[in-house]
Amino acid sequence: MTTEAIIILTVGVASFIRGVSGFGAALIIMPVLSGLTSIYVAAPLVAILGLTIDTLLCFYYRRSFDWGLVAKLWIGSILGIPLGFVMLRFIPGNWMLLALGLMIVVYAIYALFDPAMPILQSQRWMYGTGFLCGALGSSYNIPGPPIILYGNSQRWGQEKFKSNLSVFFWGNAVFVVLGHIVQNRLTETVFQQYMIAIPSMIIGLFSGIILSRFFNPLVFRRVVLVILILVGIRLFVLGLQS
Repeated sequence: MTTEAIIILTVGVASFIRGVSGFGAALIIMPVLSGLTSIYVAAPLVAILGLTIDTLLCFYYRRSFDWGLVAKLWIGSILGIPLGFVMLRFIPGNWMLLALGLMIVVYAIYALFDPAMPILQSQRWMYGTGFLCGALGSSYNIPGPPIILYGNSQRWGQEKFKSNLSVFFWGNAVFVVLGHIVQNRLTETVFQQYMIAIPSMIIGLFSGIILSRFFNPLVFRRVVLVILILVGIRLFVLGLQS
């Protein structure tokens, strides 16, 4: 299979999963493209693909997201970013990946078999969630798990879940892409592969959105938890491989 075909297939599948669940695309695309090309091509490519997906989802779910909630998450994220740099310096990356992967798997399995979990009422949880996202994003480039866990604990409906995640991720993606621009990483090769990936990204994303409309809330929540388990296992394996 050619490089172009692998890119098209990987981005299509990852975008489909993002359309269904609202998260998970980067964790699928990044390992495949890093092995296929290099981290210096894959990282900026995944960044601009993620920004494009987030922009499309923000527009699609523009009537569903909660600006007040997302603003609190962003504030927490900004405050957490410095801690991430400290973590990156003093905590081995494989330890963090192992711990985070194990935590996600344990939570998701528990929630899968015990749907009557308590809803976190205090607004401090919003700032705390954003804080953890900022710390994990600036240290290990994995800001998603805390907000995914928080959204699931709040019993957000499908559209609110996807819209809040997309707007939050969009804000992070803008800064990541700007960072790649400053470091001159958006090369001609990156843009060529980006153009190749756009059609499968759009088809996969909106196919996932359309399919997810047929899920009732309980089925959607279970899909999210199953994908969380897979994400947790993936992080745990990455920790072992580091």
